[in-house]
Amino acid sequence: MIKEVSRRERWIGMILIGLLIVVLLFPGWGSAAPYRIGVPSPSVSYLPLIVAWKMGFLAQEGVQAEFIVMKPSIIPPAMVNGEIHFTTATGTAIGAALRGFPFKTVIFFSSKLMDSLVTRPEIRTFSDLRGKIVGVDTPGATTDVITRLLLEKKNLDPVRDLKILATGHEGIRLEQLKIKQIDAAMLGPQGVVVAKRAGLRVLADVADEVELPFVGGSTTDQILERRRDETRKLLRAGLRGIRYTLDPANRSKIVSLLSQWLELDPETAEYTYDIFKKVASRDGTLTRAQMEILLNERKRQAKVTADIPLDKIYNFSWVQEINRELAQGK
Repeated sequence: MIKEVSRRERWIGMILIGLLIVVLLFPGWGSAAPYRIGVPSPSVSYLPLIVAWKMGFLAQEGVQAEFIVMKPSIIPPAMVNGEIHFTTATGTAIGAALRGFPFKTVIFFSSKLMDSLVTRPEIRTFSDLRGKIVGVDTPGATTDVITRLLLEKKNLDPVRDLKILATGHEGIRLEQLKIKQIDAAMLGPQGVVVAKRAGLRVLADVADEVELPFVGGSTTDQILERRRDETRKLLRAGLRGIRYTLDPANRSKIVSLLSQWLELDPETAEYTYDIFKKVASRDGTLTRAQMEILLNERKRQAKVTADIPLDKIYNFSWVQEINRELAQGK
């Protein structure tokens, strides 16, 4: 009996030593590696993904997600190097794909832009903007692009009819509007609520005027191949997040989540939720026309003139398949 116990102990000791060697050589062995998602900033534009996280859908699907805030400029190399596996900076990813990066955009959360053009109260029409100053972030930034697109749609030449001035981030633009250093500026939902309280006017919501998809999710061809199951589960959780977010029965829960996550007061959270509902992609995809509009705008910005097939940029096949499964209750 004593010999048998000793032999068993020796075997257990050998097994433990072997496990220790494996752990030392392979630190990630025995625990699921996190699925790292790079985001430019906390933003309501990818709200369904946050809902999927906060409501436990990611965990239910078996995805250990980790959100990492990072500058858009470093997202392409970070994805190529495997430092992150997915990003909500779809504009950056599409621009990188045009330069040869092996990226695919696989889901969309905001099929339109969430910004609004806010003006001083005496400006009531777009014609009133002639000769005025419109503030944007920096040249070429999203605020600059959508401001020019909106003005052109309203038959205003951004060069001849008025002055577009790069003044800085939203807080600066809002303050300059208040003190009348500029006459108009593009603001996000939170800035709009503050602007209204200050007596400023919303001249137009971009979502009502400009067809330009905003934010989705992109990854690499390598991740689609090597972490296929996990990526599919992430997309499934994201689609569940879309459905939950847009269900009127969940309004109070989503508003509360927005308030806590982005530290918004109740009025701002309500307004932000209503704006998101206006721009949300109902099924996580884009129409062919929307895909072409976004691709053409990114080509224009990157000065790319070659024909680029849509399937080099987008792959919504998994999302379409998952939507069919969810419709069948699977």
